[in-house]
Amino acid sequence: MRDQIKHIILEEFSDLIEKIKVDFKKNYKKKRRNFILSQFDNETTAEMVFVSSFESKSGNTIENCARRFARLKYGDENVPNIINMTGNEVNIKNDNKTQLIASYIDMSNSNLGGYITTFRKNNTSNGRTPSTLNHAKMKELVDIGNNYIDNDLHTKPVDLAFYDGENWNIMEIKAGGDLDSSNAPSNVDKLLTLYTGMHLKNCKAYFATLYNKNGEGRTWNGGVKKYLAYPDNFLIGSQFWNKVLPDNIKFDEFCSIYNEVLEELNLNKIIRDLINFSSED
Repeated sequence: MRDQIKHIILEEFSDLIEKIKVDFKKNYKKKRRNFILSQFDNETTAEMVFVSSFESKSGNTIENCARRFARLKYGDENVPNIINMTGNEVNIKNDNKTQLIASYIDMSNSNLGGYITTFRKNNTSNGRTPSTLNHAKMKELVDIGNNYIDNDLHTKPVDLAFYDGENWNIMEIKAGGDLDSSNAPSNVDKLLTLYTGMHLKNCKAYFATLYNKNGEGRTWNGGVKKYLAYPDNFLIGSQFWNKVLPDNIKFDEFCSIYNEVLEELNLNKIIRDLINFSSED
């Protein structure tokens, strides 16, 4: 199992590095034309370009890894590309790196969107008491979804969805989850909309982060806590990884494997080579 985890990381991050290599020169030249950055030397600008590119692209790469890990743990059939909630056979083209929820509930309906926003606001923390929007409260949306069923097939992408043998789990995944005051509520509304589209009582919706921005093991204090019950609807850092990793691979072991892979890929040399290219520009 350790070898399979390592192979997945190696495959996904090899692909990521190639994409960064292709984009680097183009992105670097754009930055050099930005007069706001004119006081930075070439090496500093190149480092900024690499970090920006790595951060923006690595999110999808990590999500791909997590999805493949979940398939090792729960089985391919329980982590499908199409989460079909229609009860009928559907014909939807989709790649292996995206999951779609397919439903007869119109998840784009503006009235449903308005209801979900109000539902979220009614359960928002008032500063003295925490949010009341937990798994139990969220089940009210299953019945609300009945009002938005039609004869059309509706689809929406979900960051990660899998069946654990008892419940479906759907997740909105962010890197550290440090969302600002405008992004936090919209991300919660998106998660609630997907939950409504699932139309199941045995479904749990989570806001998940790839790492704990406050430090592993410490209490996480992201803005989304204002809108979702903490810790009920959160999977932060190691909690997320332990949820998707095979049972005999814990978070610390996963981190060790990840570091091994990046060393084998010689990522630091690749970075230095790209930066050296810029110094010659």
